[in-house]
Amino acid sequence: MFSGFPAFFVLYLLVQCPLLYAQGSANSTQAFLNAYDQGNIEQLVSQGLLAMEAEDFPEAERIFLEAMQVAKVNYGLSSKEQRIPLRHAIEAQLSQGKFEQAENHLTYFEWLNDEIYTRDFYAYLEGTELLSELLLKASADANNPLGVRYLIAAKNLNWRAVSGIEATLGEDNIQLTPWLYNIVLAHYYQSSLVKNSSVISYVHRSEDDEEINGFTLTMGESLRISYRIGAELLNRIADIYAATEEVPAESLALVQIYQADWEMLFGNETSALELYTDSYNQLLANGFGPEQANRVFARPTVLPATTLATSLEAFADEDQGPVRFHAWTPNYPATHLPSEEVAINSNAGAEFMALVKFTLHPLLPAGLMSNDRIIPLGFNVDDLEVISATPDNDLVRQRALYEVSLLQFRPRIKDGAPVVIEDVRLEYLFPPQYNVLSVSTN
Repeated sequence: MFSGFPAFFVLYLLVQCPLLYAQGSANSTQAFLNAYDQGNIEQLVSQGLLAMEAEDFPEAERIFLEAMQVAKVNYGLSSKEQRIPLRHAIEAQLSQGKFEQAENHLTYFEWLNDEIYTRDFYAYLEGTELLSELLLKASADANNPLGVRYLIAAKNLNWRAVSGIEATLGEDNIQLTPWLYNIVLAHYYQSSLVKNSSVISYVHRSEDDEEINGFTLTMGESLRISYRIGAELLNRIADIYAATEEVPAESLALVQIYQADWEMLFGNETSALELYTDSYNQLLANGFGPEQANRVFARPTVLPATTLATSLEAFADEDQGPVRFHAWTPNYPATHLPSEEVAINSNAGAEFMALVKFTLHPLLPAGLMSNDRIIPLGFNVDDLEVISATPDNDLVRQRALYEVSLLQFRPRIKDGAPVVIEDVRLEYLFPPQYNVLSVSTN
């Protein structure tokens, strides 16, 4: 075959040809692998986020899905490294109104997180938090026809996290408390939805993933159920703090404030007053002076608070300027944006805002009379006026007056009794879905 060639040259070809072929194959393989290099995940996510900022949502979705594939190649089909690009891909799909595709990826996210649970419990909790935020974001989209179902799914997801913590860490572990409070908030969001309609319908899914029509509740029945479950969960949070060592001395008294808030939200003024007053007295009994105890109630707080604060350091001073309230969505009127992670993708919230001032007057609940003296409780917004608005027109001003009037506030307790708060300044940011056409006085 090699006749006519020097023997040494034939030997050279026999040795070098396989090496040259192997080198060419290696270069092709290396080029393929470079496209799926681990470092590409972070780069792709950064590129996708830039596309999101530019509101090029189709391109952002494509980039994030590519980053997911890179994560699968490098870390495996059930790797937790997929979650960040998957999360952003779902956000890009929601921004485009691609609700069917988003739901498919939300289902995949849940499967992926369940797979992670068997390997890394705390990674599972992190994933549960991410997925819960995505579900809340989806539920807040006024254009999403499945909004209610996503809210219920977020609530059920938090229940599953609670069950996992109970099984892994114990039924009295303090790590349960933020998850339990998330469920309390979900029931408030649900009650907010119910108040805008006379009935609420539930849709369940069978084991075969088929939709089954559930039962229909009247508004009163649904509100009673949400109130009862929220009250029970807040009682459980209080029990967990009472049984936990090495927590701040004031924790139990502060948790009781959230129990009182819940009573206020559902119109139970008598119970609320008793709890607020008892919380104040507990702070004094724990060695805090009246000035420190009064500070807890000094700053106007819109209900419900988005997080549990169980130490005095978490409460703001009275002189910190205007209260800032960022409305979340028209789906949940008079509800504060829970966190930036669940905000709808829009800058409109910064474009539509109003600075208002008002006085919070104690209300006069029935049945709270002692020696013909009525004990005031709660607050009613009075003397409400708009100081400035952006854009400054009658449409925005009138809408601000209406929406601020819907807010419910924690009473200011001073020396154990509710008092008037005058000249309250509040910076109201409208829901981010608002635009020139949707801001109206209707």
